[in-house]
Amino acid sequence: MSYVRSYQEILACIDSIDPAEYAQTRNHLSGAVTRLSPYITRGVITLPLIRDRLLVNHSAEDCAKLIQELAWREYFQNVWWEKNDAIFSDLRFPRADWHHQDLVSAIVNAHTGITVIDEAVKELYETGYMHNHARMWLASIACNLSYAHWHTMGKWLYFHLLDGDLAANFLSWQWVAGTSVNKRYTVNQELINACSDIQQADSILNFPRETMLELPTPEVLTSTEPFTHDTLYPDSEEVLSVSGAEVCIYTPWTLNPKWQSEQDDTRRILVIDPVWFDAYPVSELVLDFIVRQGQVVIPTLEVHYGRYEEIAGLDDAYSVRTIAHQTNTQWQVEFASNDTLFPTVTGYYQSFFKYWQAVQDLTSSK
Repeated sequence: MSYVRSYQEILACIDSIDPAEYAQTRNHLSGAVTRLSPYITRGVITLPLIRDRLLVNHSAEDCAKLIQELAWREYFQNVWWEKNDAIFSDLRFPRADWHHQDLVSAIVNAHTGITVIDEAVKELYETGYMHNHARMWLASIACNLSYAHWHTMGKWLYFHLLDGDLAANFLSWQWVAGTSVNKRYTVNQELINACSDIQQADSILNFPRETMLELPTPEVLTSTEPFTHDTLYPDSEEVLSVSGAEVCIYTPWTLNPKWQSEQDDTRRILVIDPVWFDAYPVSELVLDFIVRQGQVVIPTLEVHYGRYEEIAGLDDAYSVRTIAHQTNTQWQVEFASNDTLFPTVTGYYQSFFKYWQAVQDLTSSK
């Protein structure tokens, strides 16, 4: 299936959500998940927009769990703003028990023998999607059973995800590995069976969940391979000079079609910055999605493969604006802020629990 959607189709997806069913079934692989994450990650829709549209037709009680899950994404973004590149290394609790910093071959080749995990990896390669709980299980197997460092495995998953967000991806891996909070997330076959339609009786995960961290690495998980992926940039025409023009610059994470939409004659340029796409590569499927989704919701969008400052005529542009993002802080432009769920809850919180408590304290005091 194609995930590219028009803006109206995305709004219709939001309006079709049953938040009560989401809360009850979201942990199951066939549960009522929203599938909105690619559009959230790419900035096409904002978190407040989702919340506000949900609350038009549903009670605050029914929406509470979904809003809390949206807050996880905002929490990760806040951590990135506060900690910058520190999110790409062990954040608080470095581990000395890693066996390697390569890819686990059985996982990336879908040969673990754990049916749900292998099928999830195959779906990832085909569609760019993986259920959030499958991501957590996979990460736990990689980090807490194979003892592969989370960063390289995280790069592999990020490479394939349509909703690849640097903060949400790498901080989620750290949460599972116990390097951002002092607890590791464990999984076993019983848990996977409870959250899927496949009931597997025998696998390398047939053990009590609480014993996972005491077990030796199964033989099937000991083979490794290096991360060798690169972003393959397509041949493209050079963006014409923007000298004298009003210019709006977009990143792959700020493709909001409503931003500055009243300006008809503005040049709108998406920057695919190799500083980020060389360091954290994405697949052809992902890069194609970014560009096509952007051009569907912003029909006049041009694409510049290169550094922002390499755009011809930029110094002579009438105006240059962008939405602030962690990847464009060095640009010499006029920044617009992004809409957030809880704009007054800022700063670094060491855990989501502490962040969520601050949110609740704020809302209860109103």
